[in-house]
Amino acid sequence: MRYDQLDSISNRHSRLLELVREGAYSTPALSELLSVSEQTIYRDIDYLKKNGHAIKAVRVSRGWAYQLQKSEEEAA
Repeated sequence: MRYDQLDSISNRHSRLLELVREGAYSTPALSELLSVSEQTIYRDIDYLKKNGHAIKAVRVSRGWAYQLQKSEEEAA
């Protein structure tokens, strides 16, 4: 994989984390905001979770969405 591809993926992961930290977003919404497929969102969420980020699926009025769980320090 070329450096520019890795940089693009890293930037997308950073933006994805920023979005789910700010609120709850569905897979289709994240897909649209990041201009990637829904399958890419699933893979990115899985990768981020495996690397220690506490991303959870939460029930919202119109289905399910992803949200970054706050640590105990942030919640206080």
